[in-house]
Amino acid sequence: MRTGLRRMPAEEILVRVDDKDNQVGTDTRENCHLGRGLRHRAYVVFLFHGGRLLLQRRSREKLLWPGYWDVSYTSHVYPGETYFEAALRRGMQELGVKPRKLEDVLAFTYEAPFGRYSENEYCKLLVGEFDGSCTPNPAEITETKFTTLEGLRKEMRQEVANYTPWLRLAFEGFLRNGASRKYRGLTE
Repeated sequence: MRTGLRRMPAEEILVRVDDKDNQVGTDTRENCHLGRGLRHRAYVVFLFHGGRLLLQRRSREKLLWPGYWDVSYTSHVYPGETYFEAALRRGMQELGVKPRKLEDVLAFTYEAPFGRYSENEYCKLLVGEFDGSCTPNPAEITETKFTTLEGLRKEMRQEVANYTPWLRLAFEGFLRNGASRKYRGLTE
């Protein structure tokens, strides 16, 4: 588990891609996030448990968007790894869970500045479920909560600045493309 997140881990290598997810190279995590950043491959995960969506509040030690509400978890795809392999790896690292029924729901690109760094990602939304309980990694997460889609929609209308930009984009796309109807007990 990572600690000391106030610095970018220079040794972490990310996959650089174009706007259609074609690999164009690799670079360090820091280079991919410095300034306007370099477009790189990432994913976000919505995990449902008992018909409700799990959200996390990012650790205050995170370099980008510390203390903001976020997707269930998010990370980067490493060279030689698929989106699904990356999501399974990170589910255990951040939450101590093994997601099941992960589906590739949508893809989007975005750029979002934050201080001297930024996100510049080709990002896939993966949606799935998990059983049992989760064990959040305190180096990554300060708290978790479960919500309905309608509850999240209302919260985001009132306090949009409290949410990461990729959560907002993924959530809007999830509702718009109809994928949200699949999850029982959830209303738009």
